[in-house]
Amino acid sequence: MDPTSIITDLLARGHAVQFQARGDSMHPLIRENDSLHVEPCDRVRVGDVVLILAERGLTAHRVIARREGMVTTRGDNALADDAEVAEDCVLGKVTHVLREGKKKKVRGVAAWLRRKIGQIGRIRRIGRI
Repeated sequence: MDPTSIITDLLARGHAVQFQARGDSMHPLIRENDSLHVEPCDRVRVGDVVLILAERGLTAHRVIARREGMVTTRGDNALADDAEVAEDCVLGKVTHVLREGKKKKVRGVAAWLRRKIGQIGRIRRIGRI
């Protein structure tokens, strides 16, 4: 059995999987050789980083749109959207990344924006001191 089949089967049976990432389409969130932890999911929301079975193979990208049972994803470091796929092509949700022995939680876009806005506010306060 090839790795794609094993990962697909385990997630379909309700098991979490972990495997090494290839490529830089999700840089800086996910980097080459990071270990991705993927959990099965029942619900997909815009902003989630999901694992899909695309024509090119397993792909971990961010959901940027949902409509009528279809999902559009894009890598955070990519210029173009991926081809739209059926929602049932979503195998699971990337919950965290392991890099250099450290666990980094993967959050949706809203949480990322709140964190960045908070950082900007702290920088402004520091500048006034």
